[in-house]
Amino acid sequence: MESQRKTYSPQQKLQIVLESYQHDTTIEAVRIKYGVARTVLHRWREEFKQAAPEAIFGDKRNPKTKAAKAGYKPGESPDDLKRIIGDHAVQIEILKKVQGLLG
Repeated sequence: MESQRKTYSPQQKLQIVLESYQHDTTIEAVRIKYGVARTVLHRWREEFKQAAPEAIFGDKRNPKTKAAKAGYKPGESPDDLKRIIGDHAVQIEILKKVQGLLG
């Protein structure tokens, strides 16, 4: 008989990890309750500790942080594209003025 792997949604993983940090329980009790392997729960806890500070407390006003959270790659966010277009517009105007002076 094949063993079926359990899959957990990100929300379920978060719930399990947060519960494992509660003072009134143990990691072992939580992993048994949810049927999660010890190594898996420890990996989720480590991922949580690494990702949570920036995800929760990162500078949300920083345009690069906002763009990354929205799923844009560097240079592809609307703000980045506006800046690039603005830079090109300035370069075009400079070239027009230089061409007018030379012509």
